[in-house]
Amino acid sequence: MSKSLIKIINNSTQEIIKNAGMTKKLEFIDEFDIPVPEGIPYHIHITSDKSYWYMTSGKHETTSILIFKVDGKESDFVKYRNLIGSRNQEYLSEHRRVPLLSDYERGFFTLYFARQANDKNAKIFEITRDDFLKDTPFYIKIDLTLEITGEKSSVSDTNATRILSQEKRGIVGIADIVSPLQFYRTNKNTKESVQDRLQSYKQETPSSTSGGSSGGSSGGGGY
Repeated sequence: MSKSLIKIINNSTQEIIKNAGMTKKLEFIDEFDIPVPEGIPYHIHITSDKSYWYMTSGKHETTSILIFKVDGKESDFVKYRNLIGSRNQEYLSEHRRVPLLSDYERGFFTLYFARQANDKNAKIFEITRDDFLKDTPFYIKIDLTLEITGEKSSVSDTNATRILSQEKRGIVGIADIVSPLQFYRTNKNTKESVQDRLQSYKQETPSSTSGGSSGGSSGGGGY
């Protein structure tokens, strides 16, 4: 489980202090409350919310694990426990989707997004509906329903309002990754589509030409 959290910490790290020190006796514990032996080198990750996360090894390696200071303060271990809640906590993966034909027939498409709850500057990423419905306190999640067919100007205004509303709900930055007309497709019954077809029809219809050859010569054959 800590490997998943380490990945999240790495994604929001702003600074790494390499070779920050060597563990002392009973100075650190691991995620299972087991004391870390003394003499273990460690480094520190400072994330965008100014949290300090201690990990083994003088620099970051794939074998590094999270360790937590035992100093009587509300340390990052407490934050860790509050965020994780239990060892069954799930971590979400990015999953991008595009509308299907059935979505265009309905006229709307719902997107689902998540962001790390303790870091407002963390990456916003798209998730599945199933992940959206899961109990994952480590994340803030939103659903965003976009109009994808209809009158273009109306669709744009409606979707812009919905995106702004989600910004106000707590996921600042959603407007940077979703645009009002991102999945818009003109259907055959919109005003714009009818006008386009009429214009196309006018351009394709050949102009009638007047005139033509006038009647043939008279003349009778002799008998």
